[in-house]
Amino acid sequence: MVLKYQVILGLGSNRSFEGNTPLELLALSCIRLGEFIEDIEWSSVYRTEAMYVKAQDDFHNMAVTGIFEGSPRSLLEKIHIVEASFGRDRRREFRNGPRPLDIDIEVFGSEKVDEPDLQIPHPRMGERAFVLVPVLEVLKKNADAHKDSISLYEKKLSVLDGQRVDFALDSQDFGRLVYRLRQGGEKYGRDRKYGGKSGFTET
Repeated sequence: MVLKYQVILGLGSNRSFEGNTPLELLALSCIRLGEFIEDIEWSSVYRTEAMYVKAQDDFHNMAVTGIFEGSPRSLLEKIHIVEASFGRDRRREFRNGPRPLDIDIEVFGSEKVDEPDLQIPHPRMGERAFVLVPVLEVLKKNADAHKDSISLYEKKLSVLDGQRVDFALDSQDFGRLVYRLRQGGEKYGRDRKYGGKSGFTET
């Protein structure tokens, strides 16, 4: 039997791709993620200063949560396909540099993974305000079910100084952007139009 897990993903973008802005790329990637993540919910979008390599444009960051059926490895493989469809080329980029789309698995149920290319929970989650702020927002939508996680992440966030995280777009307006792009389909990844299903509706 294939088990289902609640997952938390962190998304970021600071480069356009094929006419899509970073904000649009986040919305389009949520459409793709909705093809294999059930009951997907997203945070607002935040504009953040690049943390490790400063000489690049600000990022747009957000978090999504939902239910995934499968293994951590299978989720990672699906995520890499989504990233590549929106222009990410891991062979040519440099570590912590600019990219059209970055999707990290922050949490995968209560699973712990320590492999060369996959660590869960994400080992740098606790040092990144650009992850913790949107993760806390999305978890607080169902606060009773996530009390322990919320308390833990709030403590981690409280000791982080000097990381700029500016509000950019609230979750409802982001949902409307997702809906419009899903309806349009003409700006949907490399050589591809939207043909899947995600169950998104306009809010």
